[in-house]
Amino acid sequence: MTELHQTKPRLVSITRKRQFTIPKLFFDALKIGKQAKCYTDGDKLVIEPLRDDYISEQASLILREIVAENYSGEALLKEFELRKKKLKAPDESVWYTDAKKKMESAYGDEDSIYDKL
Repeated sequence: MTELHQTKPRLVSITRKRQFTIPKLFFDALKIGKQAKCYTDGDKLVIEPLRDDYISEQASLILREIVAENYSGEALLKEFELRKKKLKAPDESVWYTDAKKKMESAYGDEDSIYDKL
């Protein structure tokens, strides 16, 4: 496996449909599967592999919610197990819907988003 601590920038082409190919070196080294998280950080576009720890992160959020709802003892454990069973990696539409809502709240409607791009 190739490790990527810091790499030289790679030039990628972007199609009319705003698509591009992730260079194989990056794709393989980061072990990107069928889905990835995509977000902005300042003026940068960040693409992260969707890792197994996504479920762990979500489980922690569920646990916080349950504690905030004043569950305790065996009732807390039972409720946590029930909610944890419902967890699965999100499908692409979940990420798209969330990103679209954030963009629309920042720029207005969907047409305005693309006008600014």
